[in-house]
Amino acid sequence: MAQIENKEEKCRKIERLIASGMGVTESCREVGISEKTLYRWRAGLRKTA
Repeated sequence: MAQIENKEEKCRKIERLIASGMGVTESCREVGISEKTLYRWRAGLRKTA
């Protein structure tokens, strides 16, 4: 499977969008990933943190 660049950066951007009042779906769409991908990335980042 190919490595995705800037996972953490994209997750932080989505978190900022959500904090500003945008919904999860809209935030993910803005960044260009699916909600499922976001949740998978979050879970992976928690394991490595």
